[in-house]
Amino acid sequence: MPNRVMISRDSKPIPCEECGLPTLHVARLVSGDGTLLGQTMVCTACRRHRSDAEAEAIAVH
Repeated sequence: MPNRVMISRDSKPIPCEECGLPTLHVARLVSGDGTLLGQTMVCTACRRHRSDAEAEAIAVH
């Protein structure tokens, strides 16, 4: 199983420096076997925007 990024439901979002929206969360990076690998910051708005842009780029090529 691949590594996963997990955002707690109790996470309180803060404004993102990139997009300005209050959608930046502290997330846990967890291995496939459930071992905590570390923490990272994840903006759910920027992540969604990047995913949409990547999908469009693939569709164009």
